[in-house]
Amino acid sequence: MQYNVDQAFEQLKQYKITTNKESLRRWLRNGTIKGIEPTSRKEGWRINEEDLWAFIRQRVPEVIRKKPITTNVAKEEKNREFFRAEMWWEMTRKNLFEGSVPVKKQDLETCIAHLKYPEEFEELVWARITEHTWQAVPRIFYLHDAFLFNRKRLKLDPGYENIKDQILFSLIEHVRISDYEREK
Repeated sequence: MQYNVDQAFEQLKQYKITTNKESLRRWLRNGTIKGIEPTSRKEGWRINEEDLWAFIRQRVPEVIRKKPITTNVAKEEKNREFFRAEMWWEMTRKNLFEGSVPVKKQDLETCIAHLKYPEEFEELVWARITEHTWQAVPRIFYLHDAFLFNRKRLKLDPGYENIKDQILFSLIEHVRISDYEREK
């Protein structure tokens, strides 16, 4: 099998040998990696599989080569979300919110009707919204991509454009999962 420059570059990038295609091309030109010179500019360099792996073995310790090459995208995303949540909590402890949304019963009725949930569920959600407030019109405070509800950080529902809808639909889903389904 032969690799073109792009394919060989992906292999070298996986093993963290280089992050620049020009380095690979330079190594091909000066003979550090054995390759088949292009007969035209359009054709490009070709590298035999054995030659590429000989170069990788020369540059990478055996211990690393034996590990399966996997991406850390999921792990990085989990870490990113953890740190984002930690920063979010630090800011909310200092009462630094982006804003708040007043929640009226009529808004809740509209959302519940949209989801086709029963009226008894609407009463349960309204009771949960109003149980810890002293305000005539309850307000839900939000910051970036989450909001605070009963000392919990709940993510906004990105499926809606309006911030109030993002909060209400996420809140309804939270109450449905935590309370309503448990009661049945």
